[in-house]
Amino acid sequence: MRSQTHQFLMLLIFVLMVTFVTANVTKSADTPKTTVKVAAAQLLTDYNVQNNLQKIKNSINEAHNNGCEVVLFHEGCLTGYPNGKAIENIDFAVVRDAEKEIRDLACKLGIAVLVGSTSREEGTYHNYVLIINEKGKVLGRYEKTWRAGEPHYVAGTGPVIFTVAGVEATVIICHDLRYPALTRLGVAAGAQIVFIANNESGITSEHKLLGYRSMQISRATENLVYSVMSNSPADPENVRRGNCSHGNSKIVDPMGNVLDEAGVFEERLVVATLDLKKATRSPVTRTLGTSDDIEKRYGVRIEHPSYTEWMKQGLNLVKRLDGSAGIPAHLLP
Repeated sequence: MRSQTHQFLMLLIFVLMVTFVTANVTKSADTPKTTVKVAAAQLLTDYNVQNNLQKIKNSINEAHNNGCEVVLFHEGCLTGYPNGKAIENIDFAVVRDAEKEIRDLACKLGIAVLVGSTSREEGTYHNYVLIINEKGKVLGRYEKTWRAGEPHYVAGTGPVIFTVAGVEATVIICHDLRYPALTRLGVAAGAQIVFIANNESGITSEHKLLGYRSMQISRATENLVYSVMSNSPADPENVRRGNCSHGNSKIVDPMGNVLDEAGVFEERLVVATLDLKKATRSPVTRTLGTSDDIEKRYGVRIEHPSYTEWMKQGLNLVKRLDGSAGIPAHLLP
């Protein structure tokens, strides 16, 4: 009798444990994520892929140790941001191996990584951000849509949306900042964060610096989302050298407040915890006719039907990156 009672109690405990775990898993799946900790790495890189790779891996480890769930690197961080002559000297076999190392490290540490890189495919060159989620899955590549005078690169294909660390996000590259519709359409598709991989003009182009700063803050405030920007710092040994920029990597909240920012010459992580409840996307949901607040305030859901229709047509341009297509062969599982 005592043995049967003991068995019954053990069975009851087991059932309660299973019920508790199942309930918490269901709750976790149903509850929207409210915060995410992100980093933007500001690194001085050049055309030495192996040296760049080591800096990138060190930053990924540091971001992980800091509790970050996503880390962003600047345009051309892995390969350098080459001109038409320098790109011919890149060993793309080394680049492919380096991208695999970055993917494997992301998988090992459970951190999402967005890193600027370059490829040569069938005689054409591509400038992109490689997007790897926290499980080490390559979701795809965003290729720079609007080139900034680099005829050796092919033009990209427009706005994207993807999920990293449980958050919907979009990404643009440098000169894309000047085309706000890229960000607007990514946010219309659901993004609460816009990642910006930059490698802008250098510190001696002082007349451009305020514009660069203003555009990143504008992409956040005009959409009421977060913007996370990684840029190359200036080289303290040669402020006029190419393949580097003016630093000032930063994270901006939906109201335009700078949460963290690196200096001109610093090499460091810019880090912040984002309160996703603040990333309402409300200027965008209003134009789409999906804002409950507007209906309560004005008694109509769609204020300008023609504009709403135009926005909805634009959503057809947004490509979801989920790892199902377009993955380079060397990065396939």
